[in-house]
Amino acid sequence: MLAPQLQLDGGFSVEREAGGLLRDLPPEPLDLCGLSLGALVALRMALDDPARVRRLAVCAGFASLPLRFRLLQGAVGTIAALVPARARGELGGLDRSAIRAVFRAGRRFDVSAELGRLTMPVLVLVGERDRANSGLSQALAAAVPCGRLEIVPGAGHVANADAPEAFTAALRSFLDRDDPQP
Repeated sequence: MLAPQLQLDGGFSVEREAGGLLRDLPPEPLDLCGLSLGALVALRMALDDPARVRRLAVCAGFASLPLRFRLLQGAVGTIAALVPARARGELGGLDRSAIRAVFRAGRRFDVSAELGRLTMPVLVLVGERDRANSGLSQALAAAVPCGRLEIVPGAGHVANADAPEAFTAALRSFLDRDDPQP
């Protein structure tokens, strides 16, 4: 199991991260799992090189944001970038340019026209208390040919930390299957 760290800097883009990971990871087929921003990177990787992805699991991911969420991302990114450096612990200590780049990438992410190309099994997880991503995750699972939605009980946005047993059980069940169905 590999857990790559995304390069969150002023030049961040989902495409750059996906391309870098595809170059750096072993060439054999992989099972990918991504959470939130990592879900967008995992989706981009699966679309860019589907032969390298055996199974795909995304949690709190989406294909694209509706206008109201793009506007919200813009506002939150602007406000977060204004937070003084000493108070940015909650944001992982990111500098202002990195914060702007990450929120910009989320606003611009749109793979909705490409989802039909995902032929591998896809598990879309979302925490039952993640109101912002619930509808987006449902739409993503419905748009993927071999997609399945699973709601993680008792979890919010960070389902793996909020309900680790339920999250792990759902993910393990998906990854341990021998058949090609989601």
